[in-house]
Amino acid sequence: MVSTSALAPTRGAQCVSSGLGHHFVSPKKSRDKKKSQTYVELPGAQAKHRQLLARMQQLMKPEHKQTKVHAVDAVETISDTSQTDALAEIPDPDFEIPSEPSSDILAQESHIKRRILPDKATDSLYSSWKTLIPFLVEPHLKYSARTLATALEITPEVISACATCLCPQKRTTIACLFFDRFTSIDVLSCRCSMLPQVLLHHGLFPTAPSQPRMAVSVELLSFYRALFERSCDAINALASALKTHYSRRGFIMADARADLLRKGEIIQDPFR
Repeated sequence: MVSTSALAPTRGAQCVSSGLGHHFVSPKKSRDKKKSQTYVELPGAQAKHRQLLARMQQLMKPEHKQTKVHAVDAVETISDTSQTDALAEIPDPDFEIPSEPSSDILAQESHIKRRILPDKATDSLYSSWKTLIPFLVEPHLKYSARTLATALEITPEVISACATCLCPQKRTTIACLFFDRFTSIDVLSCRCSMLPQVLLHHGLFPTAPSQPRMAVSVELLSFYRALFERSCDAINALASALKTHYSRRGFIMADARADLLRKGEIIQDPFR
C-alpha cells in the first residue's frame, strides 16, 4: 500500500507497507457465557440408555432367560429439580424385554426378502439350453465356414436340413429377424435335423431351446456383439432400435400400437 504522502521521484524511495495492508472487519459481539456454557441433561436419558444396553445384551445372548428391567435405577439418576417430569418417562416395572421373534415371523420375513438364487423355471430353462448347445456347435461351424468372406445368403420361405429327404417332416412357422426386415419362414424339422439345427444351418438362432416361435439372424447377433464390445449397448436398446428401423422400412409389428398406426390415430415418433 502506497503511503498518503507525496510520491518519491524514484521507486525505491517510495514508502510502502509489507503484506496486503490493513483490512477492516466487523466488531465481535460479546456472548452470554451462561447460554454457551450451560449443559442440560434430558430427564430419563440415562435410564433409556441402560435399557437399550440391556436389550442389546439380550439379543447378543438369546439363550439367557428373559429379565425384567426395573425402574429403581432410573429414579436414582434423575435430578431432584426435574423429578416430576422424569417420572412420566420411567418405564413400567413389569416391562419385559421382548423375546426372539417366532419362526412364523422369521418365515414371513424371509419370504418377503429378495431371492438370490434362481427359481425352478430358470433352472429348467438353463438345463434345456445346456443340453441343446452341444448339438448346435457343428451347424454353426459349418455355417460360418460356408459364409466366410461371401455375401449373405437369401433365406428362402421354406427351409430344411434333412440329408436324405425321406424323413417325415414337421412344419413350424417361425418369425425371423434380419438386418433389414422380419418375415415368417416355414421350417421343416425331422429326426436327423432338429428345429434349432435347421435354423442354425440357415443362419438363424432360436430364441427358446424348445418350441421356439422367433429366431434372430446370426449375422445380426454378431453385429450386436461387436457393437456391445465397443459401446456397451443394452439388448433393450437394440430391440427398440430394430423396431424403429423396421417401422421406417414399412415392417410394423402386429400389436395394439401398430393397429392404431395403420388407422392413422397416432403419429409415430421417428426419433423414438
